[in-house]
Amino acid sequence: MRTTPASPSTARDRLREQRHRQALRTYRLHVAAKCVGLCVALAAVIGVSIALQSRAADEGPVVSPAGAVGDEGLLISVGRKDAPVVLTVYEDARCPGCAQLEKTLHTTVNRLEDEGLLRVEYHVLSFVDRIVGGKGSKVAANALAAAQDAGRFREFHDVLFAHPPAEESSDAFADRDFLLELAGRIPGLRSAGFDEAVAEGTHSGWAKAVQRRFDQQTDVQATPAVLLDGKDLVRDQEHPLTPERLTELVDEAAARKGAAGGTTRP
Repeated sequence: MRTTPASPSTARDRLREQRHRQALRTYRLHVAAKCVGLCVALAAVIGVSIALQSRAADEGPVVSPAGAVGDEGLLISVGRKDAPVVLTVYEDARCPGCAQLEKTLHTTVNRLEDEGLLRVEYHVLSFVDRIVGGKGSKVAANALAAAQDAGRFREFHDVLFAHPPAEESSDAFADRDFLLELAGRIPGLRSAGFDEAVAEGTHSGWAKAVQRRFDQQTDVQATPAVLLDGKDLVRDQEHPLTPERLTELVDEAAARKGAAGGTTRP
Protein backbone atom coordinates (compact mmCIF):
# COMPACT_ATOMS: atom_id res chain seq x y z
CA MET A 1 0.00 0.00 0.00
CA ARG A 2 1.32 3.40 -0.86
CA THR A 3 1.25 6.00 1.87
CA THR A 4 0.27 9.50 0.96
CA PRO A 5 2.85 12.09 2.10
CA ALA A 6 1.67 14.48 4.81
CA SER A 7 0.63 17.85 3.56
CA PRO A 8 2.55 20.97 4.66
CA SER A 9 -0.38 22.14 6.82
CA THR A 10 -0.50 18.78 8.61
CA ALA A 11 3.22 18.95 9.35
CA ARG A 12 2.83 22.44 10.75
CA ASP A 13 -0.04 21.30 12.92
CA ARG A 14 2.02 18.45 14.33
CA LEU A 15 4.95 20.76 15.02
CA ARG A 16 2.63 23.23 16.72
CA GLU A 17 1.14 20.43 18.85
CA GLN A 18 4.62 19.14 19.75
CA ARG A 19 5.72 22.61 20.86
CA HIS A 20 2.51 23.04 22.83
CA ARG A 21 3.08 19.76 24.68
CA GLN A 22 6.70 20.75 25.43
CA ALA A 23 5.61 24.12 26.76
CA LEU A 24 2.93 22.47 28.88
CA ARG A 25 5.47 19.98 30.25
CA THR A 26 7.91 22.80 31.12
CA TYR A 27 5.13 24.77 32.80
CA ARG A 28 4.09 21.80 34.90
CA LEU A 29 7.68 21.17 35.98
CA HIS A 30 8.04 24.84 36.90
CA VAL A 31 4.83 24.77 38.97
CA ALA A 32 5.91 21.55 40.68
CA ALA A 33 9.28 23.04 41.56
CA LYS A 34 7.62 26.13 43.02
CA CYS A 35 5.27 23.94 45.07
CA VAL A 36 8.21 21.95 46.45
CA GLY A 37 10.05 25.17 47.36
CA LEU A 38 6.94 26.61 48.97
CA CYS A 39 6.38 23.44 50.99
CA VAL A 40 10.00 23.45 52.18
CA ALA A 41 9.76 27.10 53.18
CA LEU A 42 6.43 26.53 54.90
CA ALA A 43 7.83 23.54 56.77
CA ALA A 44 10.78 25.66 57.92
CA VAL A 45 8.46 28.41 59.16
CA ILE A 46 6.28 25.88 60.96
CA GLY A 47 9.37 24.26 62.48
CA VAL A 48 10.68 27.58 63.79
CA SER A 49 7.24 28.48 65.13
CA ILE A 50 6.93 25.15 66.95
CA ALA A 51 10.46 25.54 68.37
CA LEU A 52 9.69 29.04 69.63
CA GLN A 53 6.39 27.92 71.12
CA SER A 54 8.11 24.98 72.80
CA ARG A 55 10.82 27.25 74.21
CA ALA A 56 8.25 29.76 75.44
CA ALA A 57 6.23 27.00 77.07
CA ASP A 58 9.36 25.62 78.72
CA GLU A 59 10.54 28.96 80.07
CA GLY A 60 7.21 30.58 80.85
CA PRO A 61 6.71 34.33 81.09
CA VAL A 62 9.49 36.54 82.45
CA VAL A 63 7.98 37.80 85.69
CA SER A 64 10.48 40.09 87.40
CA PRO A 65 10.32 40.21 91.20
CA ALA A 66 9.11 43.37 92.91
CA GLY A 67 11.70 46.14 92.88
CA ALA A 68 14.02 44.41 90.41
CA VAL A 69 16.35 46.88 88.69
CA GLY A 70 18.55 47.11 85.64
CA ASP A 71 17.78 46.49 82.02
CA GLU A 72 14.62 44.33 81.81
CA GLY A 73 14.50 44.05 85.62
CA LEU A 74 17.07 41.26 85.86
CA LEU A 75 18.92 42.45 88.98
CA ILE A 76 17.91 42.39 92.64
CA SER A 77 19.16 45.39 94.59
CA VAL A 78 19.73 45.42 98.36
CA GLY A 79 20.60 48.57 100.30
CA ARG A 80 19.74 52.25 100.09
CA LYS A 81 19.21 53.62 96.62
CA ASP A 82 21.42 56.61 97.43
CA ALA A 83 24.29 54.52 98.89
CA PRO A 84 27.58 55.91 97.55
CA VAL A 85 29.13 52.49 96.87
CA VAL A 86 27.67 49.77 94.67
CA LEU A 87 28.86 46.18 94.53
CA THR A 88 27.79 43.95 91.66
CA VAL A 89 27.64 40.31 92.71
CA TYR A 90 27.31 37.22 90.51
CA GLU A 91 26.25 34.07 92.40
CA ASP A 92 24.74 30.64 91.84
CA ALA A 93 23.02 28.95 94.78
CA ARG A 94 24.73 25.62 93.97
CA CYS A 95 28.21 27.17 93.69
CA PRO A 96 30.42 26.06 96.64
CA GLY A 97 32.70 29.07 96.21
CA CYS A 98 29.71 31.39 96.47
CA ALA A 99 28.61 29.74 99.70
CA GLN A 100 32.12 30.10 101.13
CA LEU A 101 32.29 33.76 100.16
CA GLU A 102 28.91 34.46 101.74
CA LYS A 103 29.97 32.66 104.90
CA THR A 104 32.96 34.99 105.12
CA LEU A 105 31.40 38.28 104.08
CA HIS A 106 27.65 38.38 104.59
CA THR A 107 27.77 39.92 108.08
CA THR A 108 30.07 42.69 106.85
CA VAL A 109 27.97 43.29 103.74
CA ASN A 110 24.80 43.56 105.83
CA ARG A 111 26.46 46.01 108.22
CA LEU A 112 27.71 48.24 105.41
CA GLU A 113 24.25 48.21 103.86
CA ASP A 114 22.63 49.13 107.17
CA GLU A 115 25.10 52.00 107.58
CA GLY A 116 23.91 53.39 104.26
CA LEU A 117 27.32 53.07 102.62
CA LEU A 118 26.71 50.09 100.36
CA ARG A 119 24.18 48.82 97.87
CA VAL A 120 24.55 45.35 96.35
CA GLU A 121 23.09 44.38 92.98
CA TYR A 122 22.75 40.62 92.58
CA HIS A 123 22.85 38.60 89.38
CA VAL A 124 21.06 35.42 90.53
CA LEU A 125 22.53 32.77 88.22
CA SER A 126 21.70 29.12 87.51
CA PHE A 127 24.45 27.76 85.26
CA VAL A 128 25.52 24.95 87.63
CA ASP A 129 22.38 23.08 86.57
CA ARG A 130 23.74 23.03 83.04
CA ILE A 131 27.20 21.90 84.10
CA VAL A 132 26.39 19.05 86.48
CA GLY A 133 22.71 18.42 85.74
CA GLY A 134 19.61 18.96 87.82
CA LYS A 135 17.49 22.04 88.42
CA GLY A 136 18.36 23.20 91.94
CA SER A 137 19.96 26.45 90.83
CA LYS A 138 16.87 27.51 88.89
CA VAL A 139 14.48 26.44 91.64
CA ALA A 140 16.52 28.34 94.22
CA ALA A 141 16.71 31.42 91.97
CA ASN A 142 12.93 31.36 91.63
CA ALA A 143 12.59 31.11 95.42
CA LEU A 144 14.98 34.04 95.92
CA ALA A 145 12.85 36.11 93.55
CA ALA A 146 9.74 35.13 95.52
CA ALA A 147 11.50 36.24 98.72
CA GLN A 148 12.20 39.58 97.03
CA ASP A 149 8.47 39.92 96.37
CA ALA A 150 7.90 39.40 100.10
CA GLY A 151 10.54 41.97 101.07
CA ARG A 152 12.78 39.29 102.61
CA PHE A 153 15.40 38.71 99.93
CA ARG A 154 18.41 39.46 102.11
CA GLU A 155 17.25 37.24 104.94
CA PHE A 156 16.40 34.31 102.68
CA HIS A 157 19.59 34.82 100.67
CA ASP A 158 21.67 34.54 103.83
CA VAL A 159 19.83 31.44 105.08
CA LEU A 160 20.03 29.78 101.65
CA PHE A 161 23.78 30.26 101.32
CA ALA A 162 24.28 29.16 104.93
CA HIS A 163 22.83 25.75 103.98
CA PRO A 164 24.54 24.87 100.69
CA PRO A 165 24.35 21.42 99.10
CA ALA A 166 26.94 18.99 100.44
CA GLU A 167 28.69 19.16 97.07
CA GLU A 168 28.19 20.86 93.74
CA SER A 169 26.69 17.74 92.16
CA SER A 170 24.06 17.51 94.88
CA ASP A 171 20.69 18.88 93.77
CA ALA A 172 19.24 19.55 97.22
CA PHE A 173 17.73 22.89 96.21
CA ALA A 174 15.55 21.16 93.62
CA ASP A 175 13.46 20.02 96.61
CA ARG A 176 10.94 22.83 97.02
CA ASP A 177 9.87 21.50 100.42
CA PHE A 178 13.44 21.96 101.62
CA LEU A 179 13.44 25.56 100.39
CA LEU A 180 10.13 26.19 102.13
CA GLU A 181 11.54 24.69 105.32
CA LEU A 182 14.47 27.13 105.13
CA ALA A 183 12.07 29.99 104.44
CA GLY A 184 10.13 29.04 107.56
CA ARG A 185 13.12 30.11 109.65
CA ILE A 186 12.60 33.72 108.56
CA PRO A 187 9.81 35.58 110.38
CA GLY A 188 7.26 37.00 107.97
CA LEU A 189 8.42 35.17 104.82
CA ARG A 190 6.12 32.15 104.60
CA SER A 191 2.71 33.02 103.19
CA ALA A 192 0.25 31.56 100.72
CA GLY A 193 1.65 33.83 98.01
CA PHE A 194 5.28 32.94 98.69
CA ASP A 195 4.58 29.22 98.95
CA GLU A 196 2.65 29.27 95.68
CA ALA A 197 5.41 31.19 93.89
CA VAL A 198 7.96 28.62 95.03
CA ALA A 199 5.76 25.65 94.17
CA GLU A 200 4.55 26.96 90.80
CA GLY A 201 7.82 28.52 89.66
CA THR A 202 6.35 31.99 89.18
CA HIS A 203 9.78 33.49 88.46
CA SER A 204 11.32 30.56 86.58
CA GLY A 205 11.22 32.45 83.29
CA TRP A 206 12.94 35.37 84.97
CA ALA A 207 15.68 33.12 86.36
CA LYS A 208 16.35 31.75 82.88
CA ALA A 209 16.40 35.27 81.44
CA VAL A 210 19.02 36.30 84.04
CA GLN A 211 21.19 33.34 83.05
CA ARG A 212 20.69 34.00 79.35
CA ARG A 213 21.86 37.60 79.79
CA PHE A 214 24.93 36.34 81.66
CA ASP A 215 25.71 33.92 78.84
CA GLN A 216 25.71 36.81 76.37
CA GLN A 217 28.52 38.71 78.11
CA THR A 218 32.22 37.87 78.35
CA ASP A 219 33.55 40.06 81.17
CA VAL A 220 32.65 37.66 84.01
CA GLN A 221 33.40 33.99 83.43
CA ALA A 222 33.18 32.45 86.91
CA THR A 223 31.39 32.75 90.21
CA PRO A 224 31.56 34.12 92.73
CA ALA A 225 32.34 37.51 91.25
CA VAL A 226 32.22 40.73 93.28
CA LEU A 227 32.74 43.86 91.21
CA LEU A 228 33.57 47.31 92.57
CA ASP A 229 34.04 50.01 89.94
CA GLY A 230 34.34 47.27 87.34
CA LYS A 231 37.12 45.36 89.15
CA ASP A 232 36.47 41.81 90.37
CA LEU A 233 37.67 41.82 93.97
CA VAL A 234 37.60 38.02 94.16
CA ARG A 235 40.22 37.73 91.40
CA ASP A 236 42.70 40.07 93.14
CA GLN A 237 45.26 37.44 94.20
CA GLU A 238 47.46 39.95 96.04
CA HIS A 239 44.62 41.16 98.27
CA PRO A 240 42.28 38.40 99.53
CA LEU A 241 38.72 39.62 99.99
CA THR A 242 38.34 39.51 103.76
CA PRO A 243 35.76 41.44 105.83
CA GLU A 244 38.50 43.92 106.72
CA ARG A 245 39.50 44.36 103.08
CA LEU A 246 35.91 44.89 101.98
CA THR A 247 35.31 47.46 104.73
CA GLU A 248 38.47 49.31 103.73
CA LEU A 249 37.52 49.38 100.06
CA VAL A 250 33.98 50.57 100.76
CA ASP A 251 35.22 53.28 103.14
CA GLU A 252 37.71 54.51 100.54
CA ALA A 253 35.12 54.54 97.78
CA ALA A 254 32.59 56.29 100.03
CA ALA A 255 35.19 58.88 100.97
CA ARG A 256 35.84 59.60 97.30
CA LYS A 257 32.13 60.00 96.71
CA GLY A 258 31.86 62.08 99.90
CA ALA A 259 34.42 64.53 98.55
CA ALA A 260 32.09 64.91 95.59
CA GLY A 261 29.04 65.39 97.78
CA GLY A 262 28.14 61.78 98.58
CA THR A 263 27.57 59.90 101.84
CA THR A 264 30.34 58.87 104.23
CA ARG A 265 30.47 56.66 107.29
CA PRO A 266 28.39 58.16 110.17
